[in-house]
Amino acid sequence: MKKVSFKNRIALCLVFVFLLPMLSWSQKRIKPPKRASKVESVDAFVNNTFELYHKVFVYDSLVNAGVEIPAEIEDELVEHAEQDVDSLLQIVPDLIDDISDAPFMRQAKATLNLNKAKKALKYCGITIKTYFVGTKEEEDEKE
Repeated sequence: MKKVSFKNRIALCLVFVFLLPMLSWSQKRIKPPKRASKVESVDAFVNNTFELYHKVFVYDSLVNAGVEIPAEIEDELVEHAEQDVDSLLQIVPDLIDDISDAPFMRQAKATLNLNKAKKALKYCGITIKTYFVGTKEEEDEKE
């Protein structure tokens, strides 16, 4: 695992602090659920999904705004995205069992929260495929 230097982290923070307020978002942002479903595995899945969504959404917005992003930051984003996807995949098998064991109202709230997470994951999948799979294919063609 490659560590990012302190100077690069400071640069990333400055980009987020000064440039994000000036960006006009290209698409409507998916908001995370306001209330937890009180089904632990569902809530963990939704929280992890929206953390990944936020990272991908910010990256997409910066790219659309024409901000040049250093390669180290892109590598860090890809590494964190891989870790987030792995943690999401570990949670998925327990979701259905936990939802079916919960009372009716918690089942309904958990389902609504999962639907929002599904939309966020769909956006993440399309965006990550657009930026990172396309760049890998271009690099392979150049070689």
